[in-house]
Amino acid sequence: MSHLTEHTQLVENQSRSSLQSHEKLLIDLLSKLKSLTVSPRVSESPFVQLEKWRRDAHQKLDQLAEEKRQEIQQHITDYQKEFLRQTNEQKQKLNSLKKRLIDLTRQTQIASKDLKNLDEKLLETKNFILLTEKHSIKLSICTFSVQIRTNLFDSSAASPRRARPETREPPPRPTKPRVDKKRSLSASLL
Repeated sequence: MSHLTEHTQLVENQSRSSLQSHEKLLIDLLSKLKSLTVSPRVSESPFVQLEKWRRDAHQKLDQLAEEKRQEIQQHITDYQKEFLRQTNEQKQKLNSLKKRLIDLTRQTQIASKDLKNLDEKLLETKNFILLTEKHSIKLSICTFSVQIRTNLFDSSAASPRRARPETREPPPRPTKPRVDKKRSLSASLL
């Protein structure tokens, strides 16, 4: 009987010890829960990441803008050379026409084919001038976006182990630089 009493007492002591241990753990968890705050990974890190992305994007954008500036300058230089060549060609044609007109005014008989040829050449130069007034260089600008993914509580469960990534915005479609038939310049940051 004494053995049974000792055993009962031992079991009771172990149970009390276990209860006290659980009580300590409970008090510790309550204390931790009271002092629990939102993690900087949630409240600060996204802003740090966004700022880094902004700085990197600005740097890439500045670099891309400089490359495009040089590309545009090359197009302008090439255009100026061609513009000068064609303009000089038109001036030569007009000078020839001017001489032909002087010759025609000295003649007593003017053929209608000469007048028609003169009209055609003058119209050709008029069209050249009108065409140059429409010349331009245009840029096709592509936009970029920021995708936000969260790893927060699942609305169906309160356990952090059941957290799942959520997408707040649709993922951006990949953008590629496009060059159309009019040789427009386009740039994509991402």
